[in-house]
Amino acid sequence: MLTTKSAQAAFRVELGQLDEHTVNHLAPSFEALPPNPYADGSYRLRRYSRFMFKNDCLTRLATKPFVQDASINHFQGDVERTYPEIQDSTVQDSGFLALFEHFQKMADIADGSTIEVHQMRIFADHHAVEVAPEGVHQDGFDRIGIYIIQRHNIEGGEVSVHPDEAADAIVKAPLDHGEFVVINDRKFYHYASPIEPSDGRHGYMDAFVLTANLVH
Repeated sequence: MLTTKSAQAAFRVELGQLDEHTVNHLAPSFEALPPNPYADGSYRLRRYSRFMFKNDCLTRLATKPFVQDASINHFQGDVERTYPEIQDSTVQDSGFLALFEHFQKMADIADGSTIEVHQMRIFADHHAVEVAPEGVHQDGFDRIGIYIIQRHNIEGGEVSVHPDEAADAIVKAPLDHGEFVVINDRKFYHYASPIEPSDGRHGYMDAFVLTANLVH
């Protein structure tokens, strides 16, 4: 899919929901997330991979460390983080491909673009935890898609979109069961509020976060 400069400039925010088939296929893959050795590892499990998406097909790209500038990420900025790849069984699932199809269509991303994917489980064990410890922030890309696959036994975790780092949210919702928001990351900021277990014991939220820069 090719995009025009006017379409790229006009894009702001899109909301939607994945179909039941996609959610049901993707949800079990979160049970196989490995430990996380970095600062957020006590409450956040993660896999990370890079792909080229072209002609409705995925090509896995070479692994590289994930790093964000400290000016963007005040929590783990300038730290090179190497995460295990997303499993082949997940990548080969039709539900995983559907993520990319939605993201490309919603965000006006050109065919052949590199799309990075984080698969995360954020869990709250007996107490509240920060979903986004860096606060209201940008990720440093042109486009970002946040897909909440499931929530279990938690309160909080509302995903919000802000026109400025210090501004009130223009969108705020406890996304669940395949609901997603796709954002122009150059124009808007995003955040997710802390979560805590509903019964005081254990809960979690599972999400895919897709990021991409536009091909000019």
